[in-house]
Amino acid sequence: MRDISHTKNHRFYDEIDRLCFLSKNLYNYANYLVRQSFIFENNYRHYYDLQKTLSTQSDYQVIPAKVSQQILIILDRNTQKLFSSKRSL
Repeated sequence: MRDISHTKNHRFYDEIDRLCFLSKNLYNYANYLVRQSFIFENNYRHYYDLQKTLSTQSDYQVIPAKVSQQILIILDRNTQKLFSSKRSL
């Protein structure tokens, strides 16, 4: 895989920067929801629940749907790995 770095004078820099910012916000907000649900309700929020809940959120809607869904899938996978590693301790 090729590593691509974009400098501020690259023609797509502003768009890439904006999408990265929105992606980060979506991931962090979804992560917050998962953590709060687990801490206060002792309930794990899976991908489908997150997707349904966040589909009306502005960051989710501005990013292309495929990308938003992949962000939530990655979060779900990361969270499941975290919980499985904690169980093995």
